[in-house]
Amino acid sequence: MTPPAPEWDEVPPAAKPKAGPPPTTMGCLIVILLSGVIVMAALLFGIQTRVGCDLVADMLRRQTGLDLAVGGVSLAWPAELYLTDVQTKPSTTPLGLFKAREVRIGWRWGGGIDLALSGVRLEVMKIADGWVPVPFARLGALSDVRDTAALIGDHSPLASLDVHDSVLVWNGPDGERLMAADGVGIAVKPLKLGDRQLLVFEVTARRVHRAEGVKGFGIRRLWLSGSMNPYMEVDYSGTWEGDDKALRDWWSTLSGRKNRGMANEQ
Repeated sequence: MTPPAPEWDEVPPAAKPKAGPPPTTMGCLIVILLSGVIVMAALLFGIQTRVGCDLVADMLRRQTGLDLAVGGVSLAWPAELYLTDVQTKPSTTPLGLFKAREVRIGWRWGGGIDLALSGVRLEVMKIADGWVPVPFARLGALSDVRDTAALIGDHSPLASLDVHDSVLVWNGPDGERLMAADGVGIAVKPLKLGDRQLLVFEVTARRVHRAEGVKGFGIRRLWLSGSMNPYMEVDYSGTWEGDDKALRDWWSTLSGRKNRGMANEQ
């Protein structure tokens, strides 16, 4: 039996969008990465106090351009920062939305940052000059799964990414819903094959609903990405109602199937 279509939240009417600054080069997937300065400053000011929360929120604002509120902050051994109830302030973000129930940022002794987020709700909105919120503009514009690695960049400090139990929403200029996905999971991990450095991507969604009435259920896509070949498909599964074959995004069935098994050729 086909699962019932999700009931999406009503989108409030939005004011006429205004163009924002160009997207940041770091891309949407690492907009909440912090430097080690946060830990040192948090220790000095008392990280578990309201002052500590405000300090971390201010540093996040400086790095991402988003005016964020942080509900709670704590430190875990050996070098992990744990944030709760992180969200954009409604009064300062009339267009677009970001919130996360939990954010964990861990520093590896050998270098790099492990980033884990749960309970994320991200709504991006298309405007005349791109997408808002600006730090997530590249995700809003992503139309080809082969461009996913460009969201992270070649010189990112990100060592691994784990997003689960989340919701992604794409809205049009007048607040109309273009696409929504719930039960979303995104995992990115490095993989070394000989002298080749690859990234392993896995994207899952419980349900996907497009504006044209096309619905997908139980979507899972797994692929490898390298400098010579950005998309080497390992596995894809999912059930669709309607035709999604004209699209190449994370969820659609149309993909680089011809690239199966090419990891050894890179």
